[in-house]
Amino acid sequence: MKRTETQTTREEILAHYQAFGYAVIPDALSAEELDELNRLVDRELAADPGSWHKPIEGAVGNGSLLLKYPREMDRFVRHRKLFPLIQEVLRGEARFAQFDFRDITVERASGSAMGFHRDISWYGTVGGKIWDPENPYKSTYACVIYYLKDVHDCCPAFCMVPNSHEYGTLDEAKEKLGAAYEEVPIRGKAGTAILYNITTYHTRKGGKPECAHGRRTMHNYHSRESSAPLTNWATVPEELALSADKDTRLFYSQWTPNQIKYARDHYKQPVPSYYPVKSIK
Repeated sequence: MKRTETQTTREEILAHYQAFGYAVIPDALSAEELDELNRLVDRELAADPGSWHKPIEGAVGNGSLLLKYPREMDRFVRHRKLFPLIQEVLRGEARFAQFDFRDITVERASGSAMGFHRDISWYGTVGGKIWDPENPYKSTYACVIYYLKDVHDCCPAFCMVPNSHEYGTLDEAKEKLGAAYEEVPIRGKAGTAILYNITTYHTRKGGKPECAHGRRTMHNYHSRESSAPLTNWATVPEELALSADKDTRLFYSQWTPNQIKYARDHYKQPVPSYYPVKSIK
């Protein structure tokens, strides 16, 4: 299959993901959704700067907005366009793993480059494979990055190394992939979404010194029911974790020690008996 810059139909998206480990979906967010999200980020940056972590490689981030705005953010965590695709690549086992926003100012754009890496569960390989050869999409975890602002040629940009998921290092990927090795920067208009297997090597390319735009993104990570949780810091609000809706409750059911402690200390409802509350300090 030939690699293409963007994919639009369900068939194209899934075929490209299966062939290369990612897909690029233009217009995944509507103009109204972009306006809502950008107004939210602007408001939170101004009103509650302490909830954003200090710049890491040029980007500030906030992973607490699901907790603060459960209903509003759940609409984006399980987005009407993207969530069916996520369920497909995760074989119907999608579980919430992490949700956050990141913002890079114009002043920090040229210093925002990261090194190539792949994301591995906080639990390492315990309880699940890094990548799954029995899944046609290879994925034990999947992420969607949404561009909330246009990403021009001068801007910091997400970058993928297609089909690098099974190699232990980037050097090994270069050696084994040979002529097929590529580093693919992904640029596009606000509303573009990148759906990718998180154990495929990726990075953020820094912006050029003359960049006048910065970058703003929303990051939406998913685990599988059969995989270990991705992190031990993401926290789910009671409204979602103990929802009366069984599908919502199931999606947010992959609790970590941090989540169990938070629920024990803050939820009004008792923590369900199948979570080991007594073992969590």
